[in-house]
Amino acid sequence: MNKESSKDILALYGKAAAGIRAESLPAEVLLRSKQRVLDTIGCLVAGYSSGISDAIRSYVQAQGGTPEVTLLPGGQKTTAALACLAHATYIHGLELSDAAPRGTAHPGNEIVPTAMALAERGGLGGGAIVAAVAAGYEIEIRIGRALFPSAFYRGWWTPGLFGGIGSAVTAAHMLKLDASGLDNAIGIALNLLPTSMARANEEGESIKWLIGGQACATGLLAAEMAARGTKGMRDLVGGWLPVISDENFPERLSEGINPDGSFTQWELCSGILTKHYATVGPLTTCLDATFDMISKNNIAADDIVEIHADCMRRTAIFNTVHPENEIAARASLPYCLAVAVCTRDPAQLLGPAFADKMLKDKAIWANAEKVRITENDDYEQQYPKHSKARVTLKLKNGKTFSQEDDRSAHGRYLTPTDADIEKKFRMISTSVLGKEKTDKVVALVQKLETLPNIRELVDALRVG
Repeated sequence: MNKESSKDILALYGKAAAGIRAESLPAEVLLRSKQRVLDTIGCLVAGYSSGISDAIRSYVQAQGGTPEVTLLPGGQKTTAALACLAHATYIHGLELSDAAPRGTAHPGNEIVPTAMALAERGGLGGGAIVAAVAAGYEIEIRIGRALFPSAFYRGWWTPGLFGGIGSAVTAAHMLKLDASGLDNAIGIALNLLPTSMARANEEGESIKWLIGGQACATGLLAAEMAARGTKGMRDLVGGWLPVISDENFPERLSEGINPDGSFTQWELCSGILTKHYATVGPLTTCLDATFDMISKNNIAADDIVEIHADCMRRTAIFNTVHPENEIAARASLPYCLAVAVCTRDPAQLLGPAFADKMLKDKAIWANAEKVRITENDDYEQQYPKHSKARVTLKLKNGKTFSQEDDRSAHGRYLTPTDADIEKKFRMISTSVLGKEKTDKVVALVQKLETLPNIRELVDALRVG
């Protein structure tokens, strides 16, 4: 860590975030920022009728308040804070939004809803959104990296733990706070965090959905209070990191940021994971390997006597054999592998697999019991540069098929093209918005930085 950032990392963050402008973003950073927006609003639309979305929407509408922001995709009006609460709730529990393996975070959950809400409220253009989104990702992921991987294993649900930070930076940027205001927004967010534990995920409780909404709303609160003169904590290194984790790496906080706040390395370009299954991210590699083997070798579920997953610890911990609800199922490697071999259809893991009917399917239960999981320390040590696993299928006829895979080797995950992002968006949004509006959203986000305001985009995201 350089001398200045060691003295006051929040001052460095404020300077760095405040200096981000759409017109000066490197081309790839601009591209990745727009991809994150499209991917995340697709997850928002897809989550509109899932999980506790009806409950949180009922709560939001009961609060009243100034009708300043559109509650998407339904079209009701509410406050910016309540819209952030609802939208990030829709997104979080669905397990389809992006992840940042380097920081064990899900930045888009909270960052994109915040930027969209404040752009609509303030009549701001798409350029403000792409810049604020970039700022939020850069700071949130760096703080996550300083605690990687110990905070996750300590028991924090890290998307909620760090999400309020990304939201605070994004909101402060949208509110046009200066460097001092920005760094104070982060300090306030630190005071209000942490508030989320991983037990909700492990036990399959529906509170998991709300963790994303709470983090998003907390970040906006932090920025709004910074704008009103409230002061937050300043000692991130000595006062916050040690509380969260037994092991931390403060030198990572300022990596890629010069003392003047300019960036030499962008987290947005260093591996943001686009998810193609509605499951916790660590399951992806095992699922890819399994789908590939059963397709190439025409293997049926009844042919299999054992499914052995040799994987990282962060994958192996998701080991519930018979999940009782959709939250637990999205975080169950045995269940998801059983769905893969029984249905042979990756699209089932975009949502249908987590409906009650499939959760009670006896064939899936039986195949989940065939799964054996072992931890591979070598794979764990290679993460996040590589995300490896090996799946071995043992068949009744004595044959064995085995395949090692690495999620990092597949471009659609960490270096997606616009076509990759658009394909996913269309797949999960068309049934809600219809083809015409889906096409319109894609076209508008492609030129987001040129939009003088986002009214047209908001209209295209409304149903009916």
